[in-house]
Amino acid sequence: MTTVTDSALDAAFDKLAAAGFELPNGFVNHGAMACEALDALGIDADLERWAGRFSHVRGGVEVVPVVDPSAFDASDHLGDYAGLPEWIGFFASSIRVDGWEAVVSEWVPVLTAAFAIKLFHGAIRAGHAARAISKADTAARRAELARAFGYWAARYSPARAASADVAGEPKAALLDTAALAARRYVEGPDIFTLHGVTGAMAAELLLPHISEQAGLEMVARVRADHDRFYGPGPSPAPPAATELDWAATGASASASHDPHQVKLVEACRRGAAATGDPAFTVAAGIVTS
Repeated sequence: MTTVTDSALDAAFDKLAAAGFELPNGFVNHGAMACEALDALGIDADLERWAGRFSHVRGGVEVVPVVDPSAFDASDHLGDYAGLPEWIGFFASSIRVDGWEAVVSEWVPVLTAAFAIKLFHGAIRAGHAARAISKADTAARRAELARAFGYWAARYSPARAASADVAGEPKAALLDTAALAARRYVEGPDIFTLHGVTGAMAAELLLPHISEQAGLEMVARVRADHDRFYGPGPSPAPPAATELDWAATGASASASHDPHQVKLVEACRRGAAATGDPAFTVAAGIVTS
């Protein structure tokens, strides 16, 4: 059952609904992800400005309604980007029929094999959308969840089977991977290592909505992708602990007009709160400096 809200995030999602998913250079439109991260940081006053900047990206799709989602042959259309309008329609219908929790629980394990597509951005957008709807089940958030999962499925391209060993509780193992990614960013801060952090922390947003076994498989996939992208070499040493004014750092990221700053600061604040690892705090300071 949907609820009604006049939140700034819902208004931002509505404004971004007709925007393209990718820029002319092939990079991903970060508008929806950045707006949700700003909302998580408590910077709602900036959402209208941010949504306005990214809503003008051309390439939006006319969603094809899927009346009966059970009649949609999803397996035949994985990775069919031309079918993005149908994918969004499929997920919108599935959310309406089965509820968003069931859709996320079913589809994250299916799409995990393609966790790294577009430098993790299918999964990152899905993670932000899942957190948004878990706070309030509204029409705008359902539509964003359908767009996020539709994009991930339409760009689906599975990597080779994950071989990383994962032991213990999935969340702890995933946070260890995210902390390692943060240390790599601190050691070599660039756009590539930055996405190692935001990608792993997007998986952390999806983890509560899937089974423990599916969570272990997702952690193995994330670790394998990180080893593939960044190398399985020795873990960089944690940096020295440092203090950070998170409110001021979030405000600085928002003022930068750079969605990567916003997303990394939000991910690092969450990682620091969960683990206390100083790499997250140092990484947030670096990206905003």
